[in-house]
Order: sequence, then C-alpha cells, then structure tokens
Amino acid sequence: MLRFLGRGSAFCAENNCAFYYDNDRLVLLDCPMSGFHRLRLLVGEAPADKNISGITVLVTHTHSDHIGGIGMLVHYCCYVWHIPVKIIAPCREIAEDLRFMLLRLDGCRETAFSVVTADEAGSGFIPVPTEHSPELAGRCFGWCFEADGRRTVFTGDTNTLEPFMQYLTEGAELYTEASASDSPVHLYIERLRKIIPQLKARGVSVYLMHLDDEKKLASAATELGAELAPVV
Repeated sequence: MLRFLGRGSAFCAENNCAFYYDNDRLVLLDCPMSGFHRLRLLVGEAPADKNISGITVLVTHTHSDHIGGIGMLVHYCCYVWHIPVKIIAPCREIAEDLRFMLLRLDGCRETAFSVVTADEAGSGFIPVPTEHSPELAGRCFGWCFEADGRRTVFTGDTNTLEPFMQYLTEGAELYTEASASDSPVHLYIERLRKIIPQLKARGVSVYLMHLDDEKKLASAATELGAELAPVV
C-alpha cells in the first residue's frame, strides 16, 4: 500500500505526497516542498543503506502544492545522494512545462534528471484524465498502477470519481482526495457518502487524502468504512 509524507490540502503545512518502493527505486506521487523535506529525513544521508538507487516521481498536475519540491529533490539527489531522478508526466504538455521549470527556472543540472511521458516510460503507469481546476483544464490527472501486487488508483486533485470507476475492481486500493468544504474544484465528502459504501461492497479499499479538515474527514471516514491515508 501507499504511505504518505503528508496528506494535507494546498494550504496545510504538510501537503499531499505519497510513496512506495518498487525494488530499488522509490516512487513518489507528486512532490511538494514539504514532501521533499519529510523524504530527506526519512531516507537520511545514504539512500544505498535503504536499498534506494533512484527516485521516480509521478506528477498529477502542476499546482505548487504538488510539484513545488521537485526542483529541490533533483538538486539534492544530484549533489548529496548522487542518485538519478526520473519524472513521469501524464501528458506531453506537462512534460514540457516540467522541463522548462527545472532547466530554465530552477537551474537543475540536465544530467541529474529525466522527464518522460507515461507512454515513453512504459512501466505500467496509466494516467487518468480528470477534472479539477478550470485554469488547468486538460492538464489534471490521476494514476492507475500496481504497487505491492495490488491495483492502486490515485486520484490526485479531482472533483469527480467518475473517470476512475472503471479501474476500481475487486481488491483495488483507492486513494481519493476528500474535502470537508463544498468546493467546485475538489471532491466534497458529502458526495462520497453513497459512493464509498458501494466501493467497499465490491472489495475496494478506500483511503482519504488531500484533507482540508482532518478532524471532520476522520469522523466521516469512520462512518463510511474508509480510512485516512497512512502517514509515516
């Protein structure tokens, strides 16, 4: 299952960031600055001691609470950890934006990282287009992939679960954003009250993330048979 370096929404101190291990690579789902600092403390000074030879970052969209730490991660992996970073973008346009940000704005060493699309990566990562912010229309995605032998669906920021339903088969794990506030760009918890029990009935495990009010959402999760995303 995924573990989290933070599960908060944009204006929280610890923004949403998940990870898992794929053999000797650590795979991140987005990388806010808060996530980078938590990762730095988790891994320590020598990634090899934890059998980490490289880091992969799956990007959902380009809001700063999701990509704000990628540049620092690349610098740190280059100059301190001496391991490569591979960034997998859900589409060509986001890949180009990330390259511009890292090379032109952040001044990252070109040999320290690579940016590829999901098609180019060929690693079983399926980008799932979704709806979130109108300013980023067509550039917001979730991901479907295998982690620890289980189908894993990660919504990123979304205001709907509809694009993800086809991937939620028996035994799957769903990591969905949930909001205590009724916002047009996020997934209001009241809209999940019917959906979560239906998913549970078909054998899907449901975890709530990107939380704007952890106390309220923890209470709702208990009522609905879901859990909050596990933080390390």
